[in-house]
Amino acid sequence: MVMGNYSTENVSIDDEMIEAIDFMVERLESLSQSELASRLTINCVNSYVEPHKMGDLSVTLIDVFDDYALSPVVREEMYKCYPNAKLAHLKNGGNFPYLSRSAEVNLHLQIHLRQFEGTEFSSRHF
Repeated sequence: MVMGNYSTENVSIDDEMIEAIDFMVERLESLSQSELASRLTINCVNSYVEPHKMGDLSVTLIDVFDDYALSPVVREEMYKCYPNAKLAHLKNGGNFPYLSRSAEVNLHLQIHLRQFEGTEFSSRHF
């Protein structure tokens, strides 16, 4: 339905990326029409992060070097919105790197969260 025309021609794709796409297709197909409509609406709403409202918020952007759904223009705008963000790059991972490269994404999340250890923002329960 939504990803029915997704083509993998002329794209370097491995088994993990194929499985991630298949999983997302299954999840999308399981949504009701109203759930899908609301998610598409949110996805298509023109919105903008106001950087001055971000303050000293610590941000890590995880990006992939291969092709994915975001255009280069959107990617650059995202970088501009978070000028002080740490950048974590994955060699590849497609549109769903948190599924197809979960070990690498988890490593970057652990590195990002280390700065909060011992603080009120710690992800560990004491």
